[in-house]
Amino acid sequence: MARQIAVEPLTIDSFKPYGDVVQLEGNKNVVIANQGTAKRVNYVAKLENLRECSGPALQSARPNMCIFSSAPRPTVSGRFQVKLLERHPYSSQVFMPIYQHGVQNTDPNAPCYLVIVAENGADDKPNLSTIRAFAANSTQGINYKANSWHSPMVTIGQRVNFLVLVWENRVALQDCEEAPIDPVVVDLTPSFKNLADSKL
Repeated sequence: MARQIAVEPLTIDSFKPYGDVVQLEGNKNVVIANQGTAKRVNYVAKLENLRECSGPALQSARPNMCIFSSAPRPTVSGRFQVKLLERHPYSSQVFMPIYQHGVQNTDPNAPCYLVIVAENGADDKPNLSTIRAFAANSTQGINYKANSWHSPMVTIGQRVNFLVLVWENRVALQDCEEAPIDPVVVDLTPSFKNLADSKL
């Protein structure tokens, strides 16, 4: 039988082992800017390019800011099945939602994507006993630490566009390493409301 896990709320503290939550609310580094008309959060995420300190065997990389448009993943009876995790061995990776397709007058605090992470095991593969899933809303971005195992992006119910920042050099295993895993079932209820079974 597949391992089953529940969805947890995404908070700054709960996500610290895997990276940063990019959000205004609850952040301790808020300052007033722009002649008093704006709030600014300094150093909201730790950006990493570890190739610079890993020796001459690695080709140099440059920051790639891109737009990532993620279609909703298939769900069955309020559940999503994870079969693969990935990591970026030498770079952090930021995802910041910028638009939800076909969504009007929605609650910005309602979750729209899923963040699935796991610690590295003694065999340098994902340790599935540590796998966790977090519900993220449209006001929250995430920054994965370099070498942090995570699922490819999982949006639920609608397409979501993200602004993404990652250092890449176009060398496959240096940019991204994938690891197939024994299936893990994520119970999306009650975090995600009005779920209907969906297919790509």
